[in-house]
Amino acid sequence: MSPAQLKELQELSHIFSQGKADPKQIHQLSALLEQINCFGEDDKAEDNG
Repeated sequence: MSPAQLKELQELSHIFSQGKADPKQIHQLSALLEQINCFGEDDKAEDNG
């Protein structure tokens, strides 16, 4: 996870913990988690290859 992704995740986490998330933030979190998960899968594929 890049530093920018970590910062975005922390900001979204704060918004969600306050119960103030709107559909835009839900979409941002979904997209961010997808990026993080795909990045992790790419790393595993390289390790196994």
